[in-house]
Amino acid sequence: MMRVEIPVDLLKDRQGDENAELILKLIAFFREARHEWVISPHDVDAFQAFLQRHVPTLAQIYLLLAQKASMAQAWAPRSGAAGVIRMAGETLTGDIRDLERPAVLVVENAVYDWQMIEALARLLGCEDVIDAKEGSRLGVYNGGGKDGAIWHAVDQAAKFSRIKRVVLVIDSDSFHPADRTGNHEKADSAAREGVSSHVVSFREMENYIPNRVLARQPKKVVGMPSMAKRLESLKALLPEQRAHFDMKHGFKGKPQKGAGQKGRHARQAGTAYSVPSRHGDLYGGVAERDLITLQEGFGTDLPDLFLQEVMRGGISERDLDGLGLGAKQELKSMFEKIRSVI
Repeated sequence: MMRVEIPVDLLKDRQGDENAELILKLIAFFREARHEWVISPHDVDAFQAFLQRHVPTLAQIYLLLAQKASMAQAWAPRSGAAGVIRMAGETLTGDIRDLERPAVLVVENAVYDWQMIEALARLLGCEDVIDAKEGSRLGVYNGGGKDGAIWHAVDQAAKFSRIKRVVLVIDSDSFHPADRTGNHEKADSAAREGVSSHVVSFREMENYIPNRVLARQPKKVVGMPSMAKRLESLKALLPEQRAHFDMKHGFKGKPQKGAGQKGRHARQAGTAYSVPSRHGDLYGGVAERDLITLQEGFGTDLPDLFLQEVMRGGISERDLDGLGLGAKQELKSMFEKIRSVI
């Protein structure tokens, strides 16, 4: 929800007459709770005079709205001025159009990533983000990968006049906690074009799925170790190791040429695992039996499974605490970034 301030100069004299229709359109946004009104108690009288001059029949309704908004502002912390969009006469027409359009969330995969975001939103009490999507106040765009997501985000931002209501959420693809990848650079380039960007700290969105969800993974997967054994090996990892583990493909990895994979064979015939060299020594202390068990990941349908479990009520916010590394706070920060453009 955007926080919008209308300077009193836009309400008075000739400016008030010229901008009346646009100002009333803005007020309609506030009344519909599409955006939040920022108004000082000292400015309510000027607004009342504006209403009585232009819309006397609606004056009482709108005045009550102004008084309510001003009281909220009076009790707001001093930092509450951050993120406020201040209207100006020369940009008012374009600003109204920007605020009228749906906000945009760009992700790599509109199906899987939105399933993750919806599941996390329900766990963290951020259902207003879901409501915004269902109410067509937030559109979710499919990037088709990182490069496509960056391109779409910048393209969407260019369609807004001044208030760039576009947020980009992508994976980091990081192999260790200090790994700054090309995805960070791409997000920074999008930010320079007005896009609000969030690169997840963990390797991928799937790394934020709690263990209790994985315990409900279908067990009939040919060639994979039992789910119980795989989950126990995952639990043996330290939080930073789990955060950068390839949840979908495991240590078997996807076949790549020249990828710098460290292939290692266990003594048992037919068992092998591969730890990418980019991990460095992150998994150096992990028992070989756990690396063997984790050679297969948990599959590509984890976001759907996660959302199903959340909808069934089998997962709670407390399950996110087990991820450690400030994951829950980071996810809340991600939602605040999404909210800031709605």
